[in-house]
Amino acid sequence: MPNVKLEYSRGDVIASQYEVLDAIQDTPLGPTYRVKHLNSGKFVRLTMLRPEVTADGEALKARFLQAKGHKHPHLIRLGDLSEHNGTPFFTHEDFDGKTLREILTDYKMNNRSFTLKDAAQVVNQILEALTFLHDSEVIVRGLRPEYIQVNARYTGPRQQNFVAQVKLFGAWMFDIVPGGLLVEDEYTRGEVQYLAPELKSFDPVATPRSDLYSVGVVFYEMLTGSPPVGTFLPITQVRPELPALVDDVIELAMAHAPEDRYRSARDLISGIQRVFESAASGEEVKVHNTPLILGLSAIGGVLVLAAVIALYAFVNVDPTQAAMAHDSQLRAQIFEQHTLPSAEEREAVQAKHPDGMIYIPAGEYVRGRLQHDPHAIRGAEPDHQVQHVEGFLIDRFAYPNTPGAHPESEITWQKAQETCQAEGKRLCTEHEWEKACKGPRNFIYSYGDTYDPSICGSGISADHRAGALKECHSGWGVFDLSGGLSEWTASPAARDPKRRIVKGGSLASAERGSRCAHGNDESAGYAHRTIGFRCCRDLDAPPPPQPRADEEDGEGG
Repeated sequence: MPNVKLEYSRGDVIASQYEVLDAIQDTPLGPTYRVKHLNSGKFVRLTMLRPEVTADGEALKARFLQAKGHKHPHLIRLGDLSEHNGTPFFTHEDFDGKTLREILTDYKMNNRSFTLKDAAQVVNQILEALTFLHDSEVIVRGLRPEYIQVNARYTGPRQQNFVAQVKLFGAWMFDIVPGGLLVEDEYTRGEVQYLAPELKSFDPVATPRSDLYSVGVVFYEMLTGSPPVGTFLPITQVRPELPALVDDVIELAMAHAPEDRYRSARDLISGIQRVFESAASGEEVKVHNTPLILGLSAIGGVLVLAAVIALYAFVNVDPTQAAMAHDSQLRAQIFEQHTLPSAEEREAVQAKHPDGMIYIPAGEYVRGRLQHDPHAIRGAEPDHQVQHVEGFLIDRFAYPNTPGAHPESEITWQKAQETCQAEGKRLCTEHEWEKACKGPRNFIYSYGDTYDPSICGSGISADHRAGALKECHSGWGVFDLSGGLSEWTASPAARDPKRRIVKGGSLASAERGSRCAHGNDESAGYAHRTIGFRCCRDLDAPPPPQPRADEEDGEGG
């Protein structure tokens, strides 16, 4: 085996392109560095790959291409796969955040604890990423706090509101790590507690439930400050103020036998939601007998009652968390009920219609602002409600629906309508536009629930080119709905039928205006450089008009 160099120091240059700035961490894949691209000046991260991981070069390339082709707001974005002196490496997003391990250590040093609400916020985002991965038949296996990146900020009075954006590192790539190497790495680091029991061998059998075990360990550690090792106490014996249902959730997630755990990441999300829903509804929740209760019971009935009331104070849960739980459950139910088309079905439908259109199947979506929509203005959109939309097709890009072109703008509603009709199409309704933007999972923005200007830009731009921002698309594959121009729809305004609804973008606030639910209305005769349009089409629409022979030849007459 040739001499393989994986370790580099500050100032070293890799592949004549990347200058090493800092060593970030060592992983089963190999060491990771923060580097600067010498030509562009951009900062990225770079992971050198161990020989054991790259033994099958073709499998590595196939896995990387598959990983790069699938995007999710809670997964670190991948860059390029290359090599330096014969050693493969890959680049990935330089996410602005700390690892969950760093945050846990900081909390411990400062004698702080995660609230149930804050821990659930992080864990639910991990589970959303796992849902996507497991649906793609990818099992992480190497899930632990070191590979969970968290951008945490504190808002509100006295900076007490914890707001987190979570992304998983290496999630797509860990399943190429040989099982024995993964186990050896975990034992060497003293991190084996995050591995499911069925993976603690040199011939492991991994399933999606293996990842759920790891999530259970992470959740336990966030709430208690220490991971569960050996015979560990239930959470409520460490934190008696927490609801007993938390113990049930952890017990199911960390069951020794895979078949005794939650069936899927979606089910674990529902289990966590159940804790908050039971509290919000006033449903009776079992409280474990603790030394506090036992001691007070010996004093007298009044004090016992007072203690019970104090322990049940969590029933008055933060309304923000209750709203988030409600939204998550509603969206999960709609996603489960929505029949997603196969690739063959999509191709068959789209073959009957003009090129460059995306098929959106019939089904429901969550219309308007969600219960928890931090940048919504009350009254700006209808309260969230389930809306059925028949199947339709929508242009992938704003008109002229050409990648790389400047979308047409400064056009009136009447002209936009006539242009679509001339191509055998029509303007989209506001419901079609919003459903296409929110995707099958009903995100707040086309790309996720957290505003990220690096994905779709930081506001309306007349200089925008269609598809230039490669990740600015919805789950259906429709581009620039949370970026680019505002767009006319066919829908009349409720307050004045002579005005028409415009969706997408706001000159006043990109963070608020690029939400899929956002919209306003304009006079049908109004034109502005920031307003364009795109066309839709019914599934049973007749074939579009064909150009006349003289038009094809460029001749008049």
